[in-house]
Amino acid sequence: MSFETMKLFFAMGAIAANLLTVALIVIGIAGRNKDESPFEFLRGMTLWLAGGVAIAAMAGSLYLSEVVHLIPCKLCWYQRIAMYPLAILLPVAAWRKDNGFRLYGAVLAVIGLGIAIWHRLMQAYPSLDSGACAAVGPPCSAPYITEFGFVTIPYMALSSFLLILALLWANHVNSTRTVATSA
Repeated sequence: MSFETMKLFFAMGAIAANLLTVALIVIGIAGRNKDESPFEFLRGMTLWLAGGVAIAAMAGSLYLSEVVHLIPCKLCWYQRIAMYPLAILLPVAAWRKDNGFRLYGAVLAVIGLGIAIWHRLMQAYPSLDSGACAAVGPPCSAPYITEFGFVTIPYMALSSFLLILALLWANHVNSTRTVATSA
């Protein structure tokens, strides 16, 4: 596949992640006063799905650097540092049915989300770039990809981190509703 096709595929994936995140938030808010978890339909799958999102994000970043040979900037590396462990640990947690991992996963996802937000802001407002990023490697404020006028690599990471957090929240709601109804 051509790089142009892959850029479009990645951008559409980020937008799909945004739509799924919004849908999960709406479902969670709409069903918050019910006895049964509004995420019952996802029971047993949330950690698997979050792991799948992290694996897809990791594979996408590796494609961009190892196949297309885009050199990651400093902030891209920091986002990878938050995402790559999630790609390994979330499927392991799902396999072990370890819902306790969601706290650690959420911490990594929030850190990655914060970095992605800052990175996206630097791309939208290049004056925020103090030059520290460009000291080693490419500047953080110059986007390699801009699809639909707003989807950049940090936006894609931001979308992935948000969806992972929404799925971890759904896992938490499912776990607490199980405890509340069995007590």
